[in-house]
Amino acid sequence: MRNAWLSAVIVAVSLVALGTQFWVVSRTGFSVGDFRAFYCAAKVTAEHHNPYLTEPLRTCEVNAGGSMEFFKHYPGVTIPAPLPGYVLAGVIPLTFLSFQMAAVIWVIISLLACIVAVVTVARFAGVPWQVALAAFSLSVGVLSVGFGEVVPICIACICLSAYFVWVGNWNGAAIAAAGSLIEPHLGLPAALAVFLWLPRARLILVSLAGLLAAVSIVALGLRTNMDYFTSVLPAHVLSEIFRDTQYSLTEFLVSLGTPLRLAIEAGSIWYVAMIGIGLVVGHRLADRTSNRAFLVCVPPAFAVLGGTFIHATQIAAALPAAMLLAGYATTRAKTACVIALLALSVPWGWSASPAFIAAPVIPVGFLAWCYWQDLRATIIAAIVAASIALSVIALGRGPFQGLHTTAISIDKRLAESSWGEFTQTTARHDAVAWIVRIPTWGGLILLLSILAQEAQRTRRRQHLSARASPDTA
Repeated sequence: MRNAWLSAVIVAVSLVALGTQFWVVSRTGFSVGDFRAFYCAAKVTAEHHNPYLTEPLRTCEVNAGGSMEFFKHYPGVTIPAPLPGYVLAGVIPLTFLSFQMAAVIWVIISLLACIVAVVTVARFAGVPWQVALAAFSLSVGVLSVGFGEVVPICIACICLSAYFVWVGNWNGAAIAAAGSLIEPHLGLPAALAVFLWLPRARLILVSLAGLLAAVSIVALGLRTNMDYFTSVLPAHVLSEIFRDTQYSLTEFLVSLGTPLRLAIEAGSIWYVAMIGIGLVVGHRLADRTSNRAFLVCVPPAFAVLGGTFIHATQIAAALPAAMLLAGYATTRAKTACVIALLALSVPWGWSASPAFIAAPVIPVGFLAWCYWQDLRATIIAAIVAASIALSVIALGRGPFQGLHTTAISIDKRLAESSWGEFTQTTARHDAVAWIVRIPTWGGLILLLSILAQEAQRTRRRQHLSARASPDTA
């Protein structure tokens, strides 16, 4: 890049923010907390027990090792692992190690996944790797790795599938799309795109789907797999219906007083409809730009707008589509697309971290400079980012003003029962919890609007390169 020191700054900020987040999360006792649930669920599965029930999952989580601060603060809570059987089976090899060693390996895998996402997006979107890093550093690396989530792996697989589609490697695209099903509701849109629009990839994708189903049945049995869809997933929806990190339409409707069943049905229908729209828009953009990566990148971007189970960590699935579109959009649309990218690259609800004040400023300013090459625009973008960060912190310290809440009832045998009580107790239940989501939702709506608008253009813009990028080289 022209300014090598800027590259060093963005790398340093990413590493410092990641380290700070690890420190903050460790103080709460939830360091790689989600992985603790995955680890124990896999261990329970290997011992031929039901990993979705409270016991023996809770006993394993409490005795796994590492920090026990979370369980001291919230005794009786079980962290659920609502992942399909094939994912739990894949984690079983790590259970032969101590939890601490397995957690280190999981973090390394997650960081490698972040690198894969950065490198592949840089290739098919035609942007410098520094731009991809700035977009993903907070939204994927910092936000997810410390909690031990599967999101980085899922997003890496989506990006890898898009890359393989871009280069015409159909088998690779199918394998990566199947890998994205490690988080089914996030990877499903990408897998459907590969199946629907790439006939030569269908056989291997269907074969892999069949293999994953077979692994699930062998690992858990047919009855437990049926219960997973009929009992566990509905219970998990209920258990997180009030969680502050939720971005689902269902949670929003419930907070407004909509009956629970109606809100869940509306959210599910919305999720399916958004995937359908994303599949069509992605196909049209791929046709009009001759860049087939749109096929895989666009559907997940639509799915995360109010989709089922969508959390703050999964919003980053929209970033590949934003970076890709920025290289093809017309001048006016590109400006709006970059604004959407800036809004989505920061998890604005991440107010618990002391790095929150400073961390968003540099990535946002860096991205603004790379795309616009205008000092005034860069300074304005950085000031806006700092202002939003400070506003979120100020709002977070304000008094609670309760919104509508609904009593929930979950089968006590399921891990989601105690988890639902925990999330409902620790959530704000007030307008502030929704106000902090506005920048993210605004960025998403803006991005999807531009994607749909650009897909409607009938004239192929052949003067744009398939490797168009900001002038930062």
